[in-house]
Amino acid sequence: MIYRNLKSCLDDLERTRQLVRIDEPIDPYIEAGAIQRRVFQAGGPALLFTNVKGTKFPMAANIFGTLARTKFIFRATLRRVEAMLSAKADPALVLKKPGLWPGLALGAWHTLPRT
Repeated sequence: MIYRNLKSCLDDLERTRQLVRIDEPIDPYIEAGAIQRRVFQAGGPALLFTNVKGTKFPMAANIFGTLARTKFIFRATLRRVEAMLSAKADPALVLKKPGLWPGLALGAWHTLPRT
């Protein structure tokens, strides 16, 4: 699945039980960081704090907390991301393998901001 925005990614994680929604009021300066750190160290799920004191916006944390979850998030685009990272790490590789050009061009196109 290719996500159009962060909300669709979080919805997918919640649907697959890889995200926990926390509705209790939390302090963004002390509690959020402490909770996130403990969950990360335990290899736990992504978090969505919906009642952050002092803001009307929710706060997501630990989205890329495990390698398995990161692979899940990028499952539809992992090969394209790997090709782009390889090209950035070794630009000469792009000249040696012209077959990468279409995928890199498409990947670059999708990284442009949408208005």
